[in-house]
Amino acid sequence: MSDQIVSRENMRHLVRILKRLEGEREINIRTVGGFQFEAEGRLARVDDGLVLATDVEVFTPGSDEAICFTNITINLCAITSVGEDD
Repeated sequence: MSDQIVSRENMRHLVRILKRLEGEREINIRTVGGFQFEAEGRLARVDDGLVLATDVEVFTPGSDEAICFTNITINLCAITSVGEDD
């Protein structure tokens, strides 16, 4: 797991990106362990060390099948990358 730890500076950069994307739709977030969160709804809020998103498909490591949730909360400390679908 040590290779997946995100540096403090990189974490700040990811948080700034997420704050700019707040309110946007179709945001992809990857976390430690290889979990992928695809917010088909919108990135509802980035606050207090957490990301809140709606209508999210979660892909577990090594699986192509998604688990669907209406709302999710992700700890910002676990985020390794952020992207936006075109």
